Amino acid sequence: MPDPDAPGAAPGSAPERAILVVEDSPTQAAAHAALLEGAGYVVHEARSGEAALALLRGDAGTPPVEVALVLSDVVMPGMSGYALCRAVKGDERLRALPVVLLTSLADPMDIIRGLECGADNYLTKPYDPEHLLARLRHVFENRALRRGAPRNGGVDITFLGARFVITSEKEQILDLLVSSFEELIRTNGALRAAEEERAAAFLREREARLEAEWARRRAEEARRAAEEANRAKSEFLAMMSHDLRTPLNAIGGYTQLLTLGVRGPITAEQRADLDRIRHNQAHLLALVNDVLNFARLERGDVPLTLAAVPMREVLAGVDAVIAPQLAERGLRYETALCEPTLTVLADRERLEQILVNLLGNALKFTPSGGRVTLACTTRDGTAAMAVRDTGIGIPAAKLERIFEPFMQVDARRTGTQAGVGRGLAISRDLARRMGGELTVESEVGVGSTFTLTLPLGPSDAAAAPPAAAGATPGPGNAPPPPPLVSSRDGA
Repeated sequence: MPDPDAPGAAPGSAPERAILVVEDSPTQAAAHAALLEGAGYVVHEARSGEAALALLRGDAGTPPVEVALVLSDVVMPGMSGYALCRAVKGDERLRALPVVLLTSLADPMDIIRGLECGADNYLTKPYDPEHLLARLRHVFENRALRRGAPRNGGVDITFLGARFVITSEKEQILDLLVSSFEELIRTNGALRAAEEERAAAFLREREARLEAEWARRRAEEARRAAEEANRAKSEFLAMMSHDLRTPLNAIGGYTQLLTLGVRGPITAEQRADLDRIRHNQAHLLALVNDVLNFARLERGDVPLTLAAVPMREVLAGVDAVIAPQLAERGLRYETALCEPTLTVLADRERLEQILVNLLGNALKFTPSGGRVTLACTTRDGTAAMAVRDTGIGIPAAKLERIFEPFMQVDARRTGTQAGVGRGLAISRDLARRMGGELTVESEVGVGSTFTLTLPLGPSDAAAAPPAAAGATPGPGNAPPPPPLVSSRDGA
């Protein structure tokens, strides 16, 4: 049972706590009833103005419903809330019954229509529950004050060019005008809050745009600074490498003169020392050349001449380059040669550079007695050159990073001289510039396979066999290599 002394509670006797809610929407009627019953009121409901009048008059053959107030919606099918209010105020037995109208309309004429029909108060939907209960208390208090006051005979007014007869008592008129003013204040407050929120949102959006613009400018400045630093680095590396090559070439030249005996006969021990000098000079010169080549690539200073390159000729030239290393390392070398007429679209010098680098790495990281294989296959418009070794393998965490500049497999695991880690970075960059790709598959302790793919030359591309359905070119699904036709021991 609701507390009669709670805020918004109705007056004491049963009829004085009764309110007739007139609402055609069952949902809204239930909401009204829940609020009023929670405040201690007894609620009766009617779904239309006609049904409400029947309950108040007892037209259905039942005793009239005794209520202290009528709370009615304005817009309803059939009889509107205005018409219901007019009928109540026009009935001698009901005219003292306060009528409060609920409306979702925002027309200024609503106030005049309310005055004309004799409404005691009205609220605009959606309403604040506490505000509705306060309005009801106000109506009950004014009703008690008006008891016994003489009835107004009516006042003629003109509003917006229309004439109206206001029969409400002056207290009713004042109440309705005060409630209207209160609604205006509440609405104005809501509008002001909305305007302040809109202004705040505008400022937030403006600040966000400014911040985004500053971020864009900072990013652009950082990009330009990075490009400038990269350019300066490339120029420095190129200059440094060029300046180092001159004395290194001089060292190589004088070593060769001494080895040939130009300066006089040399002993076996001196020849061995000169060989060590020559070997280390060649190694250092190769490192410097790697740095210089990469600097040129970063500057875009490496012109490529793409043409149909015969693969048999390229592989023969590469074979001659690596032969001394094979003998030195004591490795078995096997090749699965390409078709005699196979060509690829590439720059011949850069293609040889890539293959020599891949085979050189395979020889360097494969222990004595191991095997290095070069296999050539074609599929779907591309040629694939796979360099396989039985070396130490590459940890999975480093498989992609080995193509980054200065990244290399730990030399301590191989016992070989470490490079600067530019060879694979240069090789992949060159492969991509020629429209191809360089990939790797490896397992530690088993070996590695580096696969260079390049587009076929014009005549070979037309005759290339198509890939199987759903297959994509690459080392993982390349066809098995042709039979080995060349093999030799480096021992």
